[in-house]
Amino acid sequence: MTRLDLTIIFFILGLTAHAQTMPTLDSRHILLDGSLTDSEAAARPYVFNSLQEAIAAIGDTATIYVRPWVYWADDPDVPEVAVGKNGREPFGMEITAKKLDFIGLCEDARDVVFASQRGQTQGAIGNFTMFDFHVDELHVENLTMGNYCNVDLDYRLRPELSIKRRSDAITQAHVGYVHGRRLTARNVRFVSRLNLNPLNGARESLYERCHFECTDDALNGGNAVYRHCDFDLYGAKPLWSTFGSGPRFEDCDFYVRSANRETFFCKQGGPVTVVNCRYHAPQDSYVGWTAYPQPWLRCYQSGFTLNGEPYIIGNRQPENTILIDSIGDRTPYLGLSEHEVELTSPAVFTLTSSEPAEWFVEKGFEDRALLSPQADGEADVWLNNDTDETADFCILAKAKDGREAACHVRLHPTPLPPPRFLRQPSIIVDGDTARLDYELSLREGLRDESVVSWLRDGIVVSTSHDAPQLTYRLSEADQGCRLTATIMPKTQRSAIGADTAPMKSSVSVERSKLLVNYLTDFRDFPCQWQPLVKEGYWTVDGYKPKDTAAYGWTFDPQRDMWAYAEGFNGAVGKGLVQAQRGARLMYTPVRRSYGDMSLQLDVDPTKTAGQGFGSATGQYMDVCLKFDTRSLSGYGLRIIRTTKHAKAVDFLLVEYNNGEVRPLTEPVSATCYRTGCTILLNYSKGRLTADVTTATPRPADSPLPHEVHLSAKVRKNRFGGIHIQHTGSCGESTTMLHRLKIGW
Repeated sequence: MTRLDLTIIFFILGLTAHAQTMPTLDSRHILLDGSLTDSEAAARPYVFNSLQEAIAAIGDTATIYVRPWVYWADDPDVPEVAVGKNGREPFGMEITAKKLDFIGLCEDARDVVFASQRGQTQGAIGNFTMFDFHVDELHVENLTMGNYCNVDLDYRLRPELSIKRRSDAITQAHVGYVHGRRLTARNVRFVSRLNLNPLNGARESLYERCHFECTDDALNGGNAVYRHCDFDLYGAKPLWSTFGSGPRFEDCDFYVRSANRETFFCKQGGPVTVVNCRYHAPQDSYVGWTAYPQPWLRCYQSGFTLNGEPYIIGNRQPENTILIDSIGDRTPYLGLSEHEVELTSPAVFTLTSSEPAEWFVEKGFEDRALLSPQADGEADVWLNNDTDETADFCILAKAKDGREAACHVRLHPTPLPPPRFLRQPSIIVDGDTARLDYELSLREGLRDESVVSWLRDGIVVSTSHDAPQLTYRLSEADQGCRLTATIMPKTQRSAIGADTAPMKSSVSVERSKLLVNYLTDFRDFPCQWQPLVKEGYWTVDGYKPKDTAAYGWTFDPQRDMWAYAEGFNGAVGKGLVQAQRGARLMYTPVRRSYGDMSLQLDVDPTKTAGQGFGSATGQYMDVCLKFDTRSLSGYGLRIIRTTKHAKAVDFLLVEYNNGEVRPLTEPVSATCYRTGCTILLNYSKGRLTADVTTATPRPADSPLPHEVHLSAKVRKNRFGGIHIQHTGSCGESTTMLHRLKIGW
C-alpha cells in the first residue's frame, strides 16, 4: 500500500464527520494535501498539493477537502512588492465560482492553515488582501485563514512550516472579501491585526464557533451573525461601521488583549445586537457602542456581562441601548428612512418596514412637533418652532415587541429676513488695532452672526468662523495698503439674503508696528484657496512634494485644502484641519533680513495611538521656520509615520533646499504625537533645535521615549518665513492645529 493510498483512506475516514455518505473524488469534489510530492499528487485525479492548482481545477461548483498543512495564497518569499490593479488593493488570490466549499479534514482548526504575509508598506503597496472571492455561496469550515504580516505563524504539527511575522509594526493586512449572496464559516480561525476583514461583503454572513484576532476596523459590519464565537481584541473599535440591521453576536466571548480601559464595538455608529455575551476587560473598563454616539442610534442587548457582572453597554448615553429580555432568531431592527434631518416645514417619516408602530416625540419637545400616524409605517409631522433658537430632538417609532427607531431632528426657527444696518459700518483705527463699527436692526433675543472678512488690497487676511470678527491687528504688512471689511448681515434666524449686498468700509493704513511676533488660534484664519506667495500674506493651498512621487494621490484645487472645524477622536474642540491630502500653509513676511527665530505649534492628532497618520506611505507633516517661501528653502522638523512602529512616529530635523529635503539628524521614534502635543522649534546663532512633548500620559506598553529633543548645527540664512506641509490622508488621519506662535 502506497503513501497516497493511505492518504486517501485517512481522507475518507476524516470525511465521516462532514458527510452522511462517502464522497467520491470527481471534478466537483477534490482533495488538497500539501504533504504530497508533485509526483504523488499527479498520480491520482482530483488530488492536488497546492492551493493554486486546486483552484485552477474547479468549475462553477466545487468542494475542496483540505488535509492539515500550511497553504500559501501568496508566496511570502517573493521579493517583489505586490501592487493592486484598477485602483483596487493587491490580492493574493482572486477566485470566481458559483458555489464553493472548503472543508478542513481536522477537528482543530489550527491544523489547516491558509496563509499570506503581506500588508500596507510591508511587501505591498495598498492594503494587501489574501482572498477576493466572487462566489455566490461560500462555505469554509475547520481551518485557519491568517495574514501573518504582523503575527507569528506557529504551526504545531510541523514546526518547520512555521514563520515569523514580517514586522512588529501593525499595518493594514486583510484576510478576504466575498462578493456574493451568502458566506458560512464554521470552526474557522481568522487571524491578522489591523483591518482583519474576515471574508467581509456577502449579503448574508454566518460565523459559528469561529475565532477572531484583530485590532480596529476589522470585523464584518454588515448583516452578519456571530454565534458561539470568541474575539481577541488588540484594539479599541473592532468594527468600522454597521449598516442595515447591523451585526448580531450570540453567546460570544470578547477578550480585551490591550491596556485599553475604554472599548467600543464600532468606530462609526450603527446598529449592533448583543445576546448572552461575555466581555472580559481590565477592571474599571467602559464598554460602549461607539465613541461618538448620535441621538438616533439604537442598539440591542440581552444577557450581557462585563467581567462576570451584568452591564449595560453604552450607559453614558442610555437612550442608545434597548434592553430586551428575549430576542428571537431575527435580528431586532426597526429603521427609519432618515437618521438625521434639518427641517423648517412639515415632513413625512417612513419606517423601512411596513408594520404597526407607536410614534412619539422626545420628552420635553412635545410642543415642537405634532404627529399623525398613517398606514404602512408612516407618520405626518407638523412642526412648530417660533423661538429664536434651533431645537434638537428625536422623533421615535416603537414596535410592540420593543424595537425602536429614531430620527434626530434639527428644527430651525421660523426664518426671519436678514437684519438691516441702522448705522453704516466704518473702520476705526486705534493704535495697532482696526475695529469695525456698525449697528444692525436686532430685536431682543437675536444675535449678530454676520460673516465678516478683512481684506488687504483685496486679499482676505482674516475671516469669521464662529462669530463676527470685529477687530483686526495691524502689522507692518498693512502699511501703505487699503484695508477693507466685508460684512454679510445675518442672525441665528436668518440666512444671508440673496439681495443683501456685502457692505464695505475701508481705510488706508499709513503707519503700523514692526511685526516681532505672531499669535493665532486659527478662529479667524482664512481657509479659502489662496496660492499667491506674497509679502505679509499666508499662502493657503495644496502641494505634492517631490518625495511623495511614488504615491499616486492628488488633490482638487477647486476645493479648499483647509477647514476650521470640530474635532473628533484625539482632536479636541475646534481648530484648523486638513481638508485634502497635500494641504500646505506658508507665511511670507515683509522682506528684510531675519536673524534668530522661534515657533510654537500646539496640535491634536486625530489618531489616538500615536501613529499620527493613516499609513507609512509617505505620510508626514513638516513644520519649518527660517524659510524662503519662494524657493522652498529653510529648516524644519519632519514628523512621519514609518513601518518601524504602529503606535509611534519618527521625528527628525530636515533642511529644505529648493524643494529638495535632506535629513539633518537621525530619526527618533517616540510616542508623543498624541492629544495635547506641543512642537517647539528654535533657531539661534546657527543652531536649530526641536522639542516635542504631549499632555497625554506615556503609554504603559511602550519602551519608546515619550518626548523628543533634537539639535543640529545649520548654516545661517536671512529668511523669516513659515512652512507647514501635510501629506497625510484626511478624515481620521488629520492633525488639528490649535495655536501657532511665531517670534522673530
